Amino acid sequence: MKALPRAATAVRFRWNAGTGPWAAARGCWASALGRRFPHTVTRSAGDRLTLAYQGFPEGLTYVLPYLRAQLPVPSDERASGPLRPESADVSPLTWREIRRGAGAADADLLVVGCSSRRARMLPRDRSLILPFRVHALIDVVGDPATMLSSVSPNERRQFAQLRRRHEWTYETTDGVDDLRFFYERMHLPTMEIRHGEETRSADWATTRDALFRHGMLLFVNEGGKRVAGVVCRFEERGRALRMRLFGVLDGDETHYRSGAAKAVYYLTVEWAARHGVRCVDLAGGDPFPGKGVFQFKRRLHPTIIHPQDHYRDRRVYVRAVRDTPAVRDFLVATPMLSVDQAGRIVAVYFHDSTRPARFGIRAATSGVHGSRTVDLDEFLATARSTG
Repeated sequence: MKALPRAATAVRFRWNAGTGPWAAARGCWASALGRRFPHTVTRSAGDRLTLAYQGFPEGLTYVLPYLRAQLPVPSDERASGPLRPESADVSPLTWREIRRGAGAADADLLVVGCSSRRARMLPRDRSLILPFRVHALIDVVGDPATMLSSVSPNERRQFAQLRRRHEWTYETTDGVDDLRFFYERMHLPTMEIRHGEETRSADWATTRDALFRHGMLLFVNEGGKRVAGVVCRFEERGRALRMRLFGVLDGDETHYRSGAAKAVYYLTVEWAARHGVRCVDLAGGDPFPGKGVFQFKRRLHPTIIHPQDHYRDRRVYVRAVRDTPAVRDFLVATPMLSVDQAGRIVAVYFHDSTRPARFGIRAATSGVHGSRTVDLDEFLATARSTG
């Protein structure tokens, strides 16, 4: 009787994260004819900028939150805090309606989550095509000291100092009680505090049966106390280790400020170097180099790749509908990872005569095939100007 739930969990995991035929089947299902897709409109405070998202529902979790955070947020002296963008769901759309432009005319920026094939059907002017997700891989070569030497000297020195100060060590465990402690005291609180309604997580059965039983749990200890951890899954017959679920004790921001959250990544790579693992997948990320987690992972010199699961053939289509100061501000402030015609990942920076490109948001790392700058005067030449 116990085998059935575990078997069902395995099938569900392959459906959600499998590669090969599983990914192909999931892709066909996600883009099936007649399917209706979410349509959400987000307005910044004062209606300075309106952003419409249409397409795959996963975009509401993986794409929209960062873009929404980039919208203008003016302070209101009469309010107790800054005014936040407001989102509203509109009637779902079929692909035919999305392609026809339903609802796009009322937005300043249009974002569509769809398959690669469908993204290429949409208007090309004033638009970019981004990967839906990217992964950051580290090739494990040599011992821990060799791996750490690939990090910049300043970063390496800072980590060594913090490690001594906080007495960081790591431990791995195969105890289910330990897993439950991690899941309930670290992972769930961290996801709730950092992501709220947009929490990205796995249920307990998936965590235990599809991840932990095929991987490991690593804790970071601070002076003998468990303060952070990660559940990883072994893949490629143990040659690869994919970081899947992360958390700090009680979701406490203190463990981010101390550096314990970052130590999880360093110590996982250290463990891998000691145990014959050849590749560490630092987990998926959004196609926006301005995200803090991307900037941190970049310091470890990973290779950025397309995912191997059903996200591999998904894309994010971004189009400027209008030419306004707010649209220009948004695009300049939001460097993106795009996909060129050869399928390569390329960083894109916008600029115009008064808004310099944000090169300080660095995207350079292996797998990112250079960068290009886009002049907004040329990019928006065919758009309606409303300010």
